[in-house]
This record gives sequence, structure tokens and C-alpha cells, in this order.
Amino acid sequence: MRAVLPLLFGLLLALPASAPAWADEEAAHQRVFSAGSILRGGLPTASLAIGFTQHYRGAVPHAAFAFAQGADGRAVWAMSSGHATPSEAEAEALDSCTRRLRQMRSAPDQSCQLLATDGALRDGGTIRVERGGLGPFQRSPFHRHRGPAEAAGVLVWGHGYGGPDEDFRGKPLPGFVTALNEAGFDILRFDRHPGDDALFISQPRLVRGLPALRAQGYRQVVLGGESRGAWQALMAAAERPELVDAVIAAAPAAHGEVEENETRADALADFQRLLAGMAASPARLLVITFEGDEFDPDPGARAQAVAGLAARRAAPTLALFPNGPARGHSGARDWRFTRDYGACVLTLLRAPEPAAPRGLRRRSCGGG
Repeated sequence: MRAVLPLLFGLLLALPASAPAWADEEAAHQRVFSAGSILRGGLPTASLAIGFTQHYRGAVPHAAFAFAQGADGRAVWAMSSGHATPSEAEAEALDSCTRRLRQMRSAPDQSCQLLATDGALRDGGTIRVERGGLGPFQRSPFHRHRGPAEAAGVLVWGHGYGGPDEDFRGKPLPGFVTALNEAGFDILRFDRHPGDDALFISQPRLVRGLPALRAQGYRQVVLGGESRGAWQALMAAAERPELVDAVIAAAPAAHGEVEENETRADALADFQRLLAGMAASPARLLVITFEGDEFDPDPGARAQAVAGLAARRAAPTLALFPNGPARGHSGARDWRFTRDYGACVLTLLRAPEPAAPRGLRRRSCGGG
């Protein structure tokens, strides 16, 4: 017994140490990714604040964020992601910011400056850059990773597909994904080499990766994506409904640009078939379509199809078809979509079923 007492005493001493370490990382994220860290003695515009605190967190190294805000309150910003070196990322962010500054009719009386490179602020504030992953899924580097025991759940996000010559692995995630991270979800990326990203190759890999999420102990598993990544999320949820609790499909697409009538007909029919696979699934479902989407044959018809499905499903089912400024195939990446519809995304996943949004929504989600 005497030999055991020192060991027990050591374990008791070690227990409180884990909580402050966890709290320190949470505090670091709150301190770095705060509107208060952008300007000293001033308030950033809504665009600038959302751009840095929400969108930049979806980037991957090497990344950088640059901005300019004048005394009159007008601002521009730009971010880079997935560069080979920090200096390349910084140069791209500054160049993009400067170009936007020159395009303004009356530019702010400030030049562009760097705010952050990777996970470090210009004034020295830093976060731990996440590395590693689980099976085919990689941690989102700048989002807070809590692990299955502490996280509310996990979101696996899949990017789009531009053919074997276009690499999307360095693309940032949409800004509204950060709202889920703030709510306690771990964020994993389903990044694919473009040469291995034919649907018949990457889809089985996505499905094979799902059991490990449950085995690790995640309480809620959410599949999401944009364009082809959204299409694959819907396919995987229909194939393994017992492993998926919710789906977020932003601008789902798998047919390329839909200019020809034959392609349009196929795209609409295939989407209807995709939705039919979700009819009996218990997963919550969010589908987002946008006006002016060159890869969507009829965004309004798709939104109506989801609304029709919502009337037949017990699980919360929502179609977002924004009537605001966010448009086109990349509308989910617009900071104004994050501002106007981020609350809908969050409440669809987190609200009790009677309070979850359902049907078709076009207006912003100020009240969730």
C-alpha cells in the first residue's frame, strides 16, 4: 500500500494540469481570432471582422491575411492559403489586398498590412497549428481540435473537383464552418489528390473512413462539402445512414457546367435520385443553392425539391436559397453568407428537433 500511495498522489497532482492546458488553448484561439486583435483603438468593419475571425481559420499552411482600413471606416482584406512557404503566402495576401484597394473608387487612406501568417499574429499572439488526422481525414490546421471525448461532434468537409489538373487541397473552408468549431465541433478535411479524385475512387474512401469516427467516440458525425464534396456527402449519408447524423451540402454538383439541355436534364434527375436516398435517413439535412450557379441547372427547383422532402421526413430538413448578395457556385465562401446564414447552419445541427429550421428559407437567419 505504501508503494501505491506515491503513485496515487502523483496522479492526483497531474489531474488539474490537464484542465488549464485545455483552457489555455481555448483562450489562445479566442485571443488570436478576435475582432479586437485586428485594430488597436478602433473597430473593424463587419467584412473585415468576419473575414479574419471566421474565414481565415479555414485556411491551410502556408497562409496569410492582409488588410487595410481607413479612418472613414472602409476596409479591404485578402487571404492566401496552401502556399509552399510563408513568404509566398504573405506576398500573395498583400498583392491581393493591394489590388482590391486600387479597385475602390475612393481608397482608404491606409496601405495594406499583414495581420497574420499561419497561426501567428503580427504582435506575437499564436495558436497551435493542428496536425495529424484520422484515416483519410486531416485536421483543419487553424480550427480548435478538442478530440472525441471533449468535442460536441465532428464535421468532415469535402472540397470540390476541378479535374485531374486542378488541386483543391490548399483551398480554405467556408467561413460558416468556424461557427461549428466555436460550438464545439472538431473540423476534419477530406482532401483528395486530384489524380485520385474520380468519384469511383474517392467515394469508397470517404465511406470507409466513417466507422473510425464512431469508433473513436464522436457523439455527432456531420458530413459536409461544397460542389462535388457536397454531392459525395449526400451519397455517403444515404449509403451508411447509421454512421451519419447530419449533412451540409453547399452547391452540390457532379455534372460540370450545365449549359447543354441534355446535361441539365441529367443533373436535375440525378439530384432528385440523390435526395430520394435521404428519405429514410435519420440524419438532419441542409442543402444550400445559389442564384447564378453555373453548375446548377435550376437552383430554385432544387431548393423546392428539398422543401418537398422536408414535409416527408421526420428529421429536420432545410433548403437555404439566399436572396441576398451571396451568389454563384462559390456563394458559400462569401463573407455575407456567413453573416446572414451562419445561424441557420448552427441551429439546424444544434437545436432540439421541434426548434430546428425546416422547409425553404430565402431570408437571412438573424434569429437562427
